Amino acid sequence: MLKEERQNHILDKIKLNRKVLSSDLSIELNVSEDTIRRDLNDLSSKKLIKKVHGGALPIDTKAPSYEERKFYSLKEKNSIAKKAVNLIKDGQVIIMSGSTTNLQLAKIIPSDVNATIYTYSLPIALQLTEHPSIEIIFIGGKLNKPAQVTVGLDVVSSISQLRADLCFMGTGGINVLNGMTEPNWEVSHIKKCMIEASNKVIVLCTNNKINEIKRYSVTPLNQINTIITDLDPNNQIFIPYKEKGVEIL
Repeated sequence: MLKEERQNHILDKIKLNRKVLSSDLSIELNVSEDTIRRDLNDLSSKKLIKKVHGGALPIDTKAPSYEERKFYSLKEKNSIAKKAVNLIKDGQVIIMSGSTTNLQLAKIIPSDVNATIYTYSLPIALQLTEHPSIEIIFIGGKLNKPAQVTVGLDVVSSISQLRADLCFMGTGGINVLNGMTEPNWEVSHIKKCMIEASNKVIVLCTNNKINEIKRYSVTPLNQINTIITDLDPNNQIFIPYKEKGVEIL
């Protein structure tokens, strides 16, 4: 990978995750930590990032928009979606959160599947309009413009009255001790309701969310049935998750 490509990747990573660690970037990009440090110094000198001990932070405090997030880690999200779509069967009632990984899943649901999908995500609802036999029920409420999802009491009330076979949800972070967590309080509360309303809880999780923790708790690990990830399910990182009874796909 060329220097410019490497640095653009670092900038994308910081924009999405709000931080990067030199050690993680070294492994991910298959270069030495000295090379990463030089890249970070270069980006810092251009005032594109804030370099800190062991890594870097963004200069701005604005969270990435939905439009920005949906193009990040697209290969990984497509890998997860291809695993998840095999769990969707005729006649099911499904709730989908507003994650960008769920958007990729919505794109590949086979045209012969007949199911009902509830969602509070505008992009996912619009994507599903292209499916010939999915019944779409959009859950209205106050619109969170950057995330393109509805939030608030109306959403919570609607979901609490549902009974779904499956819920597919993204996550801000997940680890063994803290379970699933989110950076947004309203979203964390909606996801709690999704879990209570569903017979099976499936978390779609790109590798950068594994062993991460965000500010607001959603649910302990024992309330999650399955984690679908772009990593090899036999990766040692998942041993403690499996010991808690979570299926890894």
